[in-house]
Amino acid sequence: MKNIVIIGGGMSGHLLLINLLRSYREGTIRVTLLEKEAVDRLGVPYSTEDKDHLLNVPAVNMSALADEKNHFVEWLYNAGLPYSAGSFVPRNIYRQYILHLLDVLLQNKPLSIQINRIRAEVTDVDMEARMVITADGTSYSFDKLVLATGTFAAEHLPLSDNTYLQMPGYKHSAWDTAWVPHLNGNETVFIIGTGLTMTDTLISLWKSGHHGNIIALSKHGLLPAVHKKCPPYPDFWEEIHQQTTVLDMFRIVRKHLHNAETTGIDWRPVIDALRPYTVRLWKQLSDAEKRVFLVHLRHRWDVARHRLPEACAGIVSACLQSEKVKIIAGRIQRIQVDEGGHFTVGIQEPRTHRQIQLNADVIVNCMGPATNYNRIPQALICNLLERGLISTDAFCLGVVCNDKGALIKDNGQVSDCFYTLGAPAKGMFWETTAVPEIRVQARQIAHTILNAIKEVSSPIV
Repeated sequence: MKNIVIIGGGMSGHLLLINLLRSYREGTIRVTLLEKEAVDRLGVPYSTEDKDHLLNVPAVNMSALADEKNHFVEWLYNAGLPYSAGSFVPRNIYRQYILHLLDVLLQNKPLSIQINRIRAEVTDVDMEARMVITADGTSYSFDKLVLATGTFAAEHLPLSDNTYLQMPGYKHSAWDTAWVPHLNGNETVFIIGTGLTMTDTLISLWKSGHHGNIIALSKHGLLPAVHKKCPPYPDFWEEIHQQTTVLDMFRIVRKHLHNAETTGIDWRPVIDALRPYTVRLWKQLSDAEKRVFLVHLRHRWDVARHRLPEACAGIVSACLQSEKVKIIAGRIQRIQVDEGGHFTVGIQEPRTHRQIQLNADVIVNCMGPATNYNRIPQALICNLLERGLISTDAFCLGVVCNDKGALIKDNGQVSDCFYTLGAPAKGMFWETTAVPEIRVQARQIAHTILNAIKEVSSPIV
């Protein structure tokens, strides 16, 4: 029997499991998925039960199956749910879809493939013995191993005084909104970050009837753009792929944005026209050019690319119009705590460099996931780095792997049994944290693994 172990039971891990089940043809295989939280949560973003926490991609692009693009839309229809191809569906319904798809595959699988989904935290990997070790000391053998850990909680701010971290009013995980109903409604809430995660927190506060002040801060003070239904823009790949610098690529995009504006076309389809090619454009840039993008354009790209559904944007707009919510730009210099556990936040304004102070009762960290694996305080990651089984990319966006997802050790050797997909590969592919990309990676890795252990007879196509 061949053993495949998947570390992580979020969306990446489950999409890989689904693809292994669909690609399996012959032989005897055991697939073990290990997840430190409840395995049916599918990771923190999809564990929400709030119907206003929506996918930020329309249903037509959210099929779990790379070769059946309408699969999710058809599932919604067959389930009698009131959503169409263009709908932004609640994330908890998407979780139900994935679990239903998995359940159907499990019910129809042959006896020769065993599936185990186990709640256990992997803390170490013994590559010589081909074993993973969990926090309770249990070991699981593997022939092929996949790192599907998804994203990690946001880093703490690099401040000289971190007393605030120990205060009950500091909320490190923006995804955990269990504290919201326990507010009295008058607290001043300070949110670090103004991206999509912040909007989830804002929506939760709004729905709870919170009427205290809410202040959200980021370096540039930019909110995500809003989705809008628009006809597609003509493909301009042949024009842009010849460029080797970020500036030249930016000029071409700006030219097409101008063309769209002068002809009455919305800017969004221009950005969307790049989506199929983002990975290829990223990979053809030199490290120096990637750094230019990260320093000068990343914040603008994130705003334009990662958009809010109109329904969510409507709630955010209503909050802003209430004058109880403010979005500001700046850098946090310090966070002080008084005897009552209240916070004073020192901020430097970006243009004037003027120092201002804000008072808050609650601070929520919505800075986005940590990506520097050298600073992720998890036993598994620390041990993988110490053993040289993984290496970080040049920009600390994740770990190094090849085009097929095989991890590259710190000595430059490509692993013959250890793979990754999704968020850990961001530095390699850039566009790698959304389902449309992860489902393709999951199918490729499933084919690679099954072919490598000689359990499918057909070659990769």
